[in-house]
Amino acid sequence: MNSFTIQSNDGYPISAHEFVPKNPTNKTIVFAPAVAVPQKFYFNIANYLAEKGCNVFTFDYRSIGSSNSKSIKSLKNHGFFSWAMDFNAVSKYVKTKFPNNTQYMVGHSYGGNSVGFSDAFQYYDKYITIGSQFGFYKHFTPRMRFLIYLNFKFFVPITTSVLGYYPSGWFGLGRPLTTKAAKDWAVFLLHPDSMLHFTKGSSKTYYKKIKESMLLISIDDDLFAPKKSVDILADRVYSNALTTRKHLKPSDYNLKTIGHFDFFRKKNQDILWPIIDQWFEL
Repeated sequence: MNSFTIQSNDGYPISAHEFVPKNPTNKTIVFAPAVAVPQKFYFNIANYLAEKGCNVFTFDYRSIGSSNSKSIKSLKNHGFFSWAMDFNAVSKYVKTKFPNNTQYMVGHSYGGNSVGFSDAFQYYDKYITIGSQFGFYKHFTPRMRFLIYLNFKFFVPITTSVLGYYPSGWFGLGRPLTTKAAKDWAVFLLHPDSMLHFTKGSSKTYYKKIKESMLLISIDDDLFAPKKSVDILADRVYSNALTTRKHLKPSDYNLKTIGHFDFFRKKNQDILWPIIDQWFEL
C-alpha cells in the first residue's frame, strides 16, 4: 500500500492510497467513500481486490480523514460539489497513470451518488454502488423519517451556526462535516427531488450522460438506504445507464445483519465480496 497526495482541481491536497497487485490484470478500481467515512474503512476490501490483480485506489474527501490540511471551519463553503471535484481529480489521476486499464468504480452511499456531480463518469467503464440511494426521507421507515427530519431540519442549522461546522459524531454519523457539506446533505435528504434538486441551481450535474453498466445494491436491513430509495435511484437518476438491481437479505447469506456498513468489513470477505468479483469479472 502506497500513501500519496493528489491535488484536487482547485489545488486542495487529497490524501490517497494505492494498493498494488503482484500480478496485474489491467483493471483499476477506485473507491468513492460514504459521507463522513474515512478511506481506511475500505482498506481491507481494497487489499482483497489488489490480491485479485487490480490496481486499487482509496481517498479521503477534503476535511475527512487524512485530507485535513485545513481547519474544518475554514472550509465552511466546501460541500458535496467540492467532494465531487476531489473524486474527479482522483479519477483523472488514476486514468492518467493507467490509461490502458479498464477502470471501475465502487461507490458507497454518497460515493455512488457523487459520480453524477462532476464529469468523472468519462473515466469509468463499469460501476457498483452499495447503499447508494435517492435520499428523500419519506422513502425511509417512520422512525428514520422522524430522526432525519429532526436532525437535518433543526440540528444541522443550529450546530453549524453555533460551532461553524456539523458535529456528525454527536449523532452517530461519522466524522465532523463542513457547514456546506451538512447543508447539502440536508437538501439531499429533505427535498423531494433529493440529488436532482441540485440540477436546478447553478451547479451542473451529469447523471443523464452516464450510460455504462451499473450494479446498484440494496440491503434489506440498511436503514440508510431502503430498497425503495435504491429502486428510485436506478429508475429516476441513472435512467440512461445499463442498470442492474441486486437486493441482499442477510438471511440468504446466513448472516444476522449487514446494514449500511458491514458489506465492507473483513468478516464478510468470503460471503459478500465475491459479488464484486463477479460483476467486474475479476
